[in-house]
Amino acid sequence: MRVVLAATACFTLSLHATGDGLVLARGGKAEARIVLPADPTPAERYAGEELAAHLKAMGGAEIPVGAAADAGGAGGVLRLVHDPALGPETYRLKAEPAAKTLTIAGGRPRGVLYGVYGLLEDVLGCRWYTRDCARVPRRDPLEVPAALDVRVTPRLEYREPFWTEAFDGTWAARNRANSNSARLEDRHGGKVAYGTFVHTFNAILDPAKHFKDHPEWFSMVKGVRIPGHTQLCLTNPEVLRIAIERVREWIAAHPKAAIFSVSQNDWHNPCACPACKALDDAEGSHAGTLIRFVNAVAEAIEKDHPGVAIDTLAYQYTRKPPKTAVPRPNVIVRLCSIECCFAHPLDGCPEKTNTSFLEDLKGWSRLTKRLYVWDYVTNFSHYLLPFPNLDVLDRNIRTLAGHGVVGIFEQGNYSGGGGGELSELRAWVLAKLLWDPSRDGNALIREFVEGAFGPAAPKVQAFLDLQREAIRTSGEHVRIFDGVTRGYLSVETLRACDALLEEAERAAAGAGDPALLARVLRLRMPIWYARVWQAREPVEALQPAAARLLEAAKNQKLTHFREHAGVAQDLERLALTAARRPVRTEPGAIAGEDSAFGLYQEGTLVSLVADPKAEDGVAARQVGRGTDWSIQWPIPVPAGARPGPYRVRARIRIDKAGETGPAFHVGVYDKETRKGVGEVRVQAKEMPDGEYRWIDVCELELKLDRIVYVAPDDNAANVTGVYTDRIELVPAAR
Repeated sequence: MRVVLAATACFTLSLHATGDGLVLARGGKAEARIVLPADPTPAERYAGEELAAHLKAMGGAEIPVGAAADAGGAGGVLRLVHDPALGPETYRLKAEPAAKTLTIAGGRPRGVLYGVYGLLEDVLGCRWYTRDCARVPRRDPLEVPAALDVRVTPRLEYREPFWTEAFDGTWAARNRANSNSARLEDRHGGKVAYGTFVHTFNAILDPAKHFKDHPEWFSMVKGVRIPGHTQLCLTNPEVLRIAIERVREWIAAHPKAAIFSVSQNDWHNPCACPACKALDDAEGSHAGTLIRFVNAVAEAIEKDHPGVAIDTLAYQYTRKPPKTAVPRPNVIVRLCSIECCFAHPLDGCPEKTNTSFLEDLKGWSRLTKRLYVWDYVTNFSHYLLPFPNLDVLDRNIRTLAGHGVVGIFEQGNYSGGGGGELSELRAWVLAKLLWDPSRDGNALIREFVEGAFGPAAPKVQAFLDLQREAIRTSGEHVRIFDGVTRGYLSVETLRACDALLEEAERAAAGAGDPALLARVLRLRMPIWYARVWQAREPVEALQPAAARLLEAAKNQKLTHFREHAGVAQDLERLALTAARRPVRTEPGAIAGEDSAFGLYQEGTLVSLVADPKAEDGVAARQVGRGTDWSIQWPIPVPAGARPGPYRVRARIRIDKAGETGPAFHVGVYDKETRKGVGEVRVQAKEMPDGEYRWIDVCELELKLDRIVYVAPDDNAANVTGVYTDRIELVPAAR
């Protein structure tokens, strides 16, 4: 049976009560009524509406909602009660069968509403997996257990699964996420609202406006005050005065916000003037000047705004806690895990990035009771690339909570179109873990798969299991800006994943549910993406994946494949891949097609373009200006490659306006030794205009960590474009 509730539909179940509890409905007829608190808030009134709507969907009965004065008549009573003794999100559920009463008591602003969702989810089995998938069990009779008596307070005061899929206010409220970024309204009980969110030093003092007249307000780096990518001079008293003034302006402009960020810009360059350096040296961290500065701001606004906190970052150069500076009670420190490995637990990975983060976590937890963490749960260079962190989601949150963290921000794909890899699953699992860090992540993942994928669930679960086993077997460390070619993303693994999801797609199509089919396609998109972007398979094998990914991305209105870059360029790349011609490689050669090149400043210095003269119809075109290595091909070492030297060559053509000067250079660089292996420079007069020729570069032995690069020679007056069709390693004659 399907239940439609608030425009959501999904797989539901029918449950039968034991008959010894408080009956709310039987045979489709109401045996209870809902009584609102006296003078209810919008959230408490909405709590009554949500309770009535869900109980009707579960039991088939219209359960009336009214004030205490309207509560006459027979039957049970569901009492929604504001209890000022309870915290802002604390609630209590207590059944009294003898009195035919169930009391849902809570604090303000969200306690009663969360109590309703606690009853519906934890007692009656409702789930809200995605924006278009809810589970509402049918029950007849509809009853609550006689012994129900629980009091619940969330472990974390701030819970933000920062995914586009989690920004819907109704979804966030039902899953008890009080996210700053979610569209939570007064009826949802509001949220933990930031007035200013992060990286605010330039908002306090803009160097573009003030550096010329007041360079002393900004960072001194290597003895010089700098205007670009600068921070604030945190020991300058005038900077402090202006910061306090600015924060007061922010508070006046955002009266509903309870947190304002006074935090470093998103780059390095802390001030090292004599006063700042002396203080930071004494504290053993750049957090010394930062915490003292933020403390002074917080102290200045505390009297007039006792409910406001000042938030700052422990991030990159300020991550290490200071020796003696202690954050004030109205200061929140947000510790950031940006450097860490996310394939392994924060407290179980031998990498220095993780062990040092854990040291800093322990240090900050000794200094403050308002420690938040900014955590990362996606690959920001490739939102669609499989990111193998499912094994650590629950353990990492428990680690943070166990060390005194009271707020967690889990940053995923927050782009307008959403659609990041496993975004719906991660958003829901994270919301459950943030509410209750003791939950088992594996059990939550299995429940989501069963609930959100129905007849396709067995194949979806097998796909997830295969992916998780691949990273466990590889043992690789994973970071948030990784490239696409990794051991856990082998061609064989990706093909096996695609085959499982193809079966899941058939099961979804057979169910006749368009929403389910769309969810399965969102699972397939990352596998298609990895295969196409790796370009390690013949073009004939990649073209169907490219075509389907292109179609799905457009249909689902994705806006970003990566952070800070719109999707148009990536869609164009997909269209080019889908239209490529097959190319034959001579026996024993190792080919690098342009689809496998790393492109530096793609869209500015270099772009993939349709080129009828290229063997496969596509080339990487570099502009003639500059000398950047804007094409870089990591030399692979395939299993079973023949031993011995290889000859490196590149198939290149140019557009030229004259014969004078250099055209481009091609070389090989060894990243391990930081030395060049070989290079050749080609003059404009040596290249036929508009025609390809093979350029021999050097001979080498196969070795990891080597790249082939192509660069123009800044002669745009004579060479307007450089086109690279492919690079090859050909076995050299012995």
